Amino acid sequence: MDIAVIALKLIVEKAASAITNEIGSLLGVEQELVFIMDELEIIHACLQDASTMIVKDKVTTIWIKQVQRLASELEDFIKKANVHLGKKGWLSVMGSVTKRDQIAKKIRELKTTIEVVSARKQRYKLSYKEYGGHTYNESASTGSIANAEERKLQYNPSNKEYDGHTYDESASTGSIANSKERKLWYNPSYKEYGDHTYDESDSTVSIADVEHYIVGLDEPKRELVELILKERGEIISVVGMGGIGKTTLVREVYGCQELRDEFKYFAWVTVQHPFKEDEFMESLARQIVYDVQEVLPKKTVKEKVIEYLKHKKYLIVLDDMFSVSEWVKIKRVLPNGNGSRIIVTTRLRILAEYISHPSDKIYEMKEHSEKEAFDLFWKSVYKTPNYCLVVNGRYTKYGQSSTEIMEDDNEEKQCRTIAITADMKVQAGLIINSCGRLPLAIAIVGSYLATKPKTSAEWKAMHDHLSSELANNRDLGEVNTALISSYAHMPHHLKPSLMYLSVFHNHKEIRRSRIIRRWMADGYVKEGRTKTAEKAGKGYFYDLIRRNCIQPSQTSIIANRNVKRCNIHDLMYDLILAKAKDENMVSLLVDENLITMTDKGSHLVIAGGPCNGDKVLERVNLSHVQSVSIFGEMGDYLRYPTMEMVRVLDLEGTFNLQNQDLKSVGKLRHLKYLGLRGTKITTLPNSLGKLSELETLDIRNTSIDRLPKELAKLHKLSYLRAGSDHFGSFGVTAPYGIGKLLSLNIFGMIDIGERNALAKEMQNLTNLRKLAVTGFTKNNGKTLAMVIDGLKHLKSLVLSAADDLGLKSCLESVSVPPKYLQSLKLYSILGRLPNWFSSLENLEKIHFRNTLLMEEIKAIGRLPNLKILYMSYNSFKDLKELYFGEDTFPGLQRMILEGIKELESVLIEKKALKKLEQLKISKCWSIGRIDQHGVWGLKFLIQLKEMEVVVSQSESDKTFVSNLQKNLSMLPQKPVLRVFKSEAPN
Repeated sequence: MDIAVIALKLIVEKAASAITNEIGSLLGVEQELVFIMDELEIIHACLQDASTMIVKDKVTTIWIKQVQRLASELEDFIKKANVHLGKKGWLSVMGSVTKRDQIAKKIRELKTTIEVVSARKQRYKLSYKEYGGHTYNESASTGSIANAEERKLQYNPSNKEYDGHTYDESASTGSIANSKERKLWYNPSYKEYGDHTYDESDSTVSIADVEHYIVGLDEPKRELVELILKERGEIISVVGMGGIGKTTLVREVYGCQELRDEFKYFAWVTVQHPFKEDEFMESLARQIVYDVQEVLPKKTVKEKVIEYLKHKKYLIVLDDMFSVSEWVKIKRVLPNGNGSRIIVTTRLRILAEYISHPSDKIYEMKEHSEKEAFDLFWKSVYKTPNYCLVVNGRYTKYGQSSTEIMEDDNEEKQCRTIAITADMKVQAGLIINSCGRLPLAIAIVGSYLATKPKTSAEWKAMHDHLSSELANNRDLGEVNTALISSYAHMPHHLKPSLMYLSVFHNHKEIRRSRIIRRWMADGYVKEGRTKTAEKAGKGYFYDLIRRNCIQPSQTSIIANRNVKRCNIHDLMYDLILAKAKDENMVSLLVDENLITMTDKGSHLVIAGGPCNGDKVLERVNLSHVQSVSIFGEMGDYLRYPTMEMVRVLDLEGTFNLQNQDLKSVGKLRHLKYLGLRGTKITTLPNSLGKLSELETLDIRNTSIDRLPKELAKLHKLSYLRAGSDHFGSFGVTAPYGIGKLLSLNIFGMIDIGERNALAKEMQNLTNLRKLAVTGFTKNNGKTLAMVIDGLKHLKSLVLSAADDLGLKSCLESVSVPPKYLQSLKLYSILGRLPNWFSSLENLEKIHFRNTLLMEEIKAIGRLPNLKILYMSYNSFKDLKELYFGEDTFPGLQRMILEGIKELESVLIEKKALKKLEQLKISKCWSIGRIDQHGVWGLKFLIQLKEMEVVVSQSESDKTFVSNLQKNLSMLPQKPVLRVFKSEAPN
């Protein structure tokens, strides 16, 4: 339904545009267009209301699907008309009686269809039910105090923003059917679940059944207890995706002796959705105000609790918080001070950041390690806390419950022997990976398998059908419920954006830029009054991360917390794929097998192959497809004449893509996104110039070395990535006329060679935010400097000259340094840093390679916002000691030294690098050979969390590593040291 909401909103805007442009009066259908726009606005409002409800009757569901089909038909018609008009012009169309009559007739037919669809809603009295027919809209019920508190969050009522990131609070608090997990509230007096009980008759596998076997809690429990007992830690948030074990961990902590000794009053309340203040207060009163009638006989429950807690030292757990308004209502009844603590569990990072500021009061749950995941699986399947694992007759492991204390030396003898085959272990690993190492998923699936034969065939069958089992098997329903509740609480504008991610079949290591540019091309994010579509998309991306719907890739999180790639949990991907299927959104074909199929699916995904195109596509209606994504091997899939509505063609990483496959790409007149990254194509077709709507062209890491002259016709192109700035740093040759592309924001890697005229053309590209240039020389370096002078919005700059003086000539000629520059990469000889580098106060990241710097890097040592410093091969000329003086690099968080072969030692003074968290020294073969310590002053790195070294097998390197281990062990935070071995050059 959320897709229909977004689609209808766009159709209303387009209908209004058609009226504004006087199309209706020219065609004689002005009244029809006005009626269509007005009626669609009402239908759009109805769908928005329905999107916040969960329980809908079947007739309503059918009506919603009819609206979806109507929206699709309207959108197709408007797009086709726009292409025709854009191609022939209004005068020629108006002069064509036949074409005019055809368009007018179609508009009248659409009007009739809308009347019929609208009348059905009234005729059948369609409704949306929630909790026995009572609808709930929390946005209307939030009181003035809540509103005042929300304004403190920099809440913008028109743009629905908190601190720059989109967050629709009113939509996110919509009611849903409560999961069994949230019906639990813990009674500390009796150590059992209280009035809100769990009905085990609904399922043979309950949360209570499996929590006993959850493992790996010892270290998180210790860390969380320390956080709770920390001075001024009044409100602690425990955040993580559904099913990761937040409630289980907090329950372990809640009953521990350290906290029982510290606090006198305890309460555990699972927050109900929708939030009901009376029930919340009654639950608190039952658990805390034991002598309520004697102490405060004449007050209301709320007054009693507030008065009673005023001077008490208490610990209260608020489990499963979902919205700011819930917190605002709860906060005003819980007095601060007296050393009390409140622990909140939530799936929303954005909510945790509001509740528990600063961030050191947030405990983020981590997924299980492989060892912990297997441990939990064996304990769940075999129902034992202690076991000896025997694989093919060979002893492997002894397991012990994380919460159990060994009572005597004979305990190990009492462990259960688990005998399995090697294939059973393989199948167990596949199940664990499919569960994404989520404790709840592993424990519930394992407990379900405990009731089945213990065979590899049984476990293989479970793995092969895990997603359908989780969706349809009542015994496994809690896993799906945990994920569905995360989805149900999302604002309606985010749901389509999340469902859209189902097009990424591999759903691992997905680039943020790829997601956002595709959202933009397919209309899932739009430009607003105060922000660009790209900035809005970035807000959506981080909102999904904060809601734990997607996870940051561990390989992409850099020191400034800028997430470049993300992963989608396997179970979450299965959920959004199912939702996308329900919304008629995605057709997925894998190795010729139809996984999902819709009669008017907007997005076609083909994986595997290669397959026969006729066989694969005969079941897909290509005339409605808006995007085509191909993963795996390329087949005969691109049927350009029947794909005229396609906006996105994403072939990134596709095997066996040939130049010939793209020959007719110019027929895709609506195309806005063309992704060819990582393919083997060598040229772009001349028909590229016909793609007048193209906004994104990604040919990075291909074999293309020259852009066609037709590129200069693409006036809407805003994003052009080509070449590569890794290792060889090669660019593509740009044609003359590139200066006409005034919409370009991101441009590179471009090889301009010695062409001074091309460099002058680039001075017209004043909207550039990211620029990467290679191949320039001393002859046109000064002209390139003039380009940089004119880029008032430049945030990222990559430069690599073709000769020894090109980079120096360019940078020394810059007269207006780019004041908003955040990232700077220099890949050719420079010698000395220009003095103006010290003025780059917004610079966050620097990478030097082949710069042959002949002096210390004093010019950047005082930059206040520099967080990442990467100095790699040939950064310096004959540098033996790298010195970091007192108070230098005050904000640096990550430093990498790689391949600096002459470097013998690093000297760090007190108060230098005081925020450094990560230090990597790789293949600096002279470090530790002359001076066995290699790195002096590690004791001053009080924020260091991890250090990584790549060393050889030599004795001197072994001594170097040993000294590192000794020095790091003396730091109070105990940084992790990772050591990798490599062969040193002769």
